[in-house]
Amino acid sequence: MRMPLKLMTDLGRYMRSKRKAGEKYFPLVLMLEPLHACNLACIGCGRIVEYKDTIRDMLPLEEALGSAEECDAPIVSICGGEPLMYKHIVPLTKGLIEQQKRHVQICTNAILLERFVRQVPPSTFLSFNVHIDGMRETHDRVVDKQGVFDTCVKMIKMLKEKGYRVQTNTTVFRETTTEELEELIKMLAGLGVDGMLLTPGYHYQVLTNDDIYLKSDEMPFKFRRVRELSDHYKIINTPIYLDYLVGDRDLSCSPWTTVTRNPQGWKGPCYLITNGHYKTFKQLHEATDWEFYRTKQDFRCRDCKLHSGFEGTAALEFGKSVKDSWRMVRHYMF
Repeated sequence: MRMPLKLMTDLGRYMRSKRKAGEKYFPLVLMLEPLHACNLACIGCGRIVEYKDTIRDMLPLEEALGSAEECDAPIVSICGGEPLMYKHIVPLTKGLIEQQKRHVQICTNAILLERFVRQVPPSTFLSFNVHIDGMRETHDRVVDKQGVFDTCVKMIKMLKEKGYRVQTNTTVFRETTTEELEELIKMLAGLGVDGMLLTPGYHYQVLTNDDIYLKSDEMPFKFRRVRELSDHYKIINTPIYLDYLVGDRDLSCSPWTTVTRNPQGWKGPCYLITNGHYKTFKQLHEATDWEFYRTKQDFRCRDCKLHSGFEGTAALEFGKSVKDSWRMVRHYMF
């Protein structure tokens, strides 16, 4: 299986309860950024640019835990910045898991993993999402530091030996060839990773240089090969989202399915676009015209194919088409 059965059944139960209650806009994933500081300066990362004046700010532990209860998403992705630099990362992780057994994913560059795993044992509700953007030369260039690729490989091996669930997250930039993507996927499969997410490089609104990002006409070619490989390897992109990336179908965006909380507040309207930060989750909802962004009317949405908004759409539409639903079930279960 590409995704834990418990996670999928809990997500399905949660979505049914929300629909039964008549709710239309509800989150599936909370992107919890307890800090924006990082021990790397990756090219293409907008967080260290957008929050350069508040880069040392951190969410108090009580606020971080409270934000998960406030929006009540069943999945919490602890990200940043580098979340393992957060001084409360151990009690935060344990506390989130204890909140009605919430599913927690830690997005990390892997550099500080050894210290963390000495304090937090494996759990059905915990997984690591290791950032790895290509083979050795590409990844070390992207993160602007030599040796990080080898650290990632070493830490993936360690996590698997200790019994943790491990996924990887790969951003596909213009320079990444399909041959390298295939080599990376096969290498990660050999390490025994539980799932691989591959997404096009996304342009943060605060960055002025977009030469590293895939152009619209370049994306189908590269992701057509990813879709082919998804039949044989544990690629966790939904087949619906992959169809969208290769240009075989259109999808509306569902930005409310992935909400972001950071030291400045609830970031709106989405992970990439910042119109403002709100004190409460309720204020974020009241201030945002979700239909405006769902239909990509904002000029900043024109070329966006970010997985968080469109994978949310695929999840919400499960059950509406027998063909698509069967493809999803077959993809994740077999």
